[in-house]
Amino acid sequence: MSRQMMGTPQNEEDRLDEAGIPPMQLHHIAFKTARFLEMREFYRTFLGVHPVLEVEGIAGFYTFDLAHHRLVLFHDPICTEQVLTSAGMHHVAFTYSIDDLMRVYQRLKHKGLLPYMAMNHGPNTSFYYRDPDNNALELQVDNYGPDLRKGLEAMRALQTSSNPLGVMVNPETFLAAWQAGATLTELHERSCAGEFAEGAAPFPIG
Repeated sequence: MSRQMMGTPQNEEDRLDEAGIPPMQLHHIAFKTARFLEMREFYRTFLGVHPVLEVEGIAGFYTFDLAHHRLVLFHDPICTEQVLTSAGMHHVAFTYSIDDLMRVYQRLKHKGLLPYMAMNHGPNTSFYYRDPDNNALELQVDNYGPDLRKGLEAMRALQTSSNPLGVMVNPETFLAAWQAGATLTELHERSCAGEFAEGAAPFPIG
């Protein structure tokens, strides 16, 4: 049977029209800011990044692993404040193990950085912060561990859920349960049951 009869693309142009080729990974994020030094210090604290290359007055390139950069800060003194009604990126998320997430929460709290809200979304539990330019940042743990397929199935199941966004979480009672020995699965189940909802920040509207 010929390739054409089987429906196989005949040339490179046909192949390029097929479904997109997924990237290997999301490599880095980049912000422009008028608060370069303040943002630089924030991300050194928040993510533990260190400088790889800094071009004075122009930009800085930072990493938290062996990649040549994971974060870029462009210095633009004429940047204006964000407007809530503007279109654009909503937030950036970073994944941790449950143990590291709890340690990071405690470390940031000690530095005076607190989440403005925390939620169990079902597939993941997330703590949300803001940087000096008011960019939203999410630190999350996958509630089903390293098996991404389980998380994907859980996300798809939310399509028919009466509460697809999740349950608010009080980081302090969540932390106390972890310190008492609760596993990731137990923390997930207990937060879904509303055990950590009391005293949690409300979901922001707008």
